[in-house]
Amino acid sequence: SLLFVVTASGLPVAEAQLVSESLALGARRRAQAVVVQAAAVFGVIALLCSAALAALAPYLCRMFGESDQTAWGLIAVAPAVFFVTIEAALRGWYQGTGNMIPTAVSQVAEATGKLAVGLFLAKKLLDYGYGTTGAAVGGILGITFGELLAMTYLLWSARHGIRTALHRGRDSQNALPQLFQLMIPVTLGAAVMTVSGFLDMAVIYRRLPAAGFSGAEIVAMYGAYTGMVMTLFNLPQALSNSVSVSVLPALSAAHARGNSRQMRRLITSSMRLTLLVCLPCGAGLFTLAQPLLHVLFSSQPHGVQTAEPLLRLMALAEPVVGLATVSTAVLQSFGRPDLTVCSMAAGCTAKFAVSFSLAAQPQYNISAAPISSLVCYSTILLLNLIGIFRLTGWFPPLFRAFFRPFLAACGSAFAAQSICTGLQQIIHPAAAAAAGVCAAVPAYVLLLLVLHALEASDVSPLPGGTKLVQMLRLNPESI
Repeated sequence: SLLFVVTASGLPVAEAQLVSESLALGARRRAQAVVVQAAAVFGVIALLCSAALAALAPYLCRMFGESDQTAWGLIAVAPAVFFVTIEAALRGWYQGTGNMIPTAVSQVAEATGKLAVGLFLAKKLLDYGYGTTGAAVGGILGITFGELLAMTYLLWSARHGIRTALHRGRDSQNALPQLFQLMIPVTLGAAVMTVSGFLDMAVIYRRLPAAGFSGAEIVAMYGAYTGMVMTLFNLPQALSNSVSVSVLPALSAAHARGNSRQMRRLITSSMRLTLLVCLPCGAGLFTLAQPLLHVLFSSQPHGVQTAEPLLRLMALAEPVVGLATVSTAVLQSFGRPDLTVCSMAAGCTAKFAVSFSLAAQPQYNISAAPISSLVCYSTILLLNLIGIFRLTGWFPPLFRAFFRPFLAACGSAFAAQSICTGLQQIIHPAAAAAAGVCAAVPAYVLLLLVLHALEASDVSPLPGGTKLVQMLRLNPESI
């Protein structure tokens, strides 16, 4: 799992930064060398890890008290370690060059392969009498096939440049020291947040009995939190994550050229865009928590009752988490991922302290989890902003970026709640909730225009953005 953390977070981020910096300085050969060397070194390591995982699968299962049949699952997923590593090296190149289309297509191919092949093999193995173990192995094989499909597409899309990169990469200087220097802190930061999730679960399970809850009640409450609340909460974060992925290479290039004005413009635009997305999502989850949960999880009424107040609390964290993600990418683009490790460690420490303190109190109980998450990401955001100020001598204008979109988000959420509440007595609750959500979108856009909350930089990247800027008469000087 550690290698998956490295390939999913550390390798692409570090590689994208080095590639974008090299291209900004006109050193294309060095950028190609980064990709070749990263793919070669980590590809060999991943291949050895895949072989070791497959060979040691029976021993690992016995070590953790599992049956030997479970080993087939580890054997099935072992090749995916190698496939994911090659994907990460290629995605880091595309991210560094600012071309995200191959990454997007590969992710669609990956998800399609996982779903289609996983379901097909699970059903076939179940029909052939291999039981639930066989079905599980079939589903895991779907994961491996999805990764193979994604890797194959990325290799195919880069086929014209691979031969040139291999030829030029051999003659270039060694980029591995810089790659490791950037990658290790990024990986540590991702590992810290992963460990934080395990600590959160451990604290909840150990402290809630002191509040008078039985083991079955704790399992049910924590299941509602992770399965319902976090599922809805994480949906908007995919958009803010895409902002951070997009801004990192552009910021790295501006930083390499020493263009302070461009850096400030990119930071402000990325934070504005994050707030424009996360604020209405957070307001919508807060006001429509009950109907959304009832519609999506109607078969679990007790879980919905537990999840509703938790979702409202997590909705407050939506913009905070988005800004924390973007500010982390900003510090990484400045070549200071060590600062993000410190802020994440401080945030996780605060999360642990708050969760440990509140979970044992009956009036808080499971609410300690979302409250501690809000404290955690607020701490990370604050420390990241301090780090940005120390490095640039400039503080992002968050209040100006926050105030008007916040008013528009509140107005659209009020419109959604009013329509949903009014229609629930007339039509099916699912249709009423859908109508409320659909009404919130045009209401939000209209309020953004009325409040003059949109700027040219928010619209120009969209298809036909230049015409929209002229039609809406937005100020071309966005920052």
